[in-house]
Amino acid sequence: MTYDQADYLRIPLLDGGFAAAQIFDVTPARPDCVFLGISTRKTGPNDTITPFLLSDVIALAFTTDAPILSGQWAVAGFDQIPRFRDILNFDAAARNDFPNHPTHDPAVIEAFVNAVHGLYPWDSFGDLFDEIKRSDMPCPSCATGVKQP
Repeated sequence: MTYDQADYLRIPLLDGGFAAAQIFDVTPARPDCVFLGISTRKTGPNDTITPFLLSDVIALAFTTDAPILSGQWAVAGFDQIPRFRDILNFDAAARNDFPNHPTHDPAVIEAFVNAVHGLYPWDSFGDLFDEIKRSDMPCPSCATGVKQP
């Protein structure tokens, strides 16, 4: 399976649905990796994914491309990318090898999207999901195991 910048992905959820994500960038700084915008949207296997608003994107994260190449994460079309550079100075981060964006294992991304949709405990990896989630967004209301202030 091939992929490119702006492709939508369907990431499988534990309930049989899919989380919608989009490849925001493919950078030579991280070969065999993709920079994803992970949305709060849930989709079916044949639903059309419409362009994300920046407010739909709960996380910006690197992961390896293995589940895309294997077809585990299906490419589901492509469209415009939201203006994520409004919340991340991508070019400056790229020059410094993305110091605040480690590459997460695809299994961690799958656990994260399941937690976003209330299908997996939010605190199952300690504070990791809080670190993956955009700091300017609250935890999803359906997330279980979220620490209360």
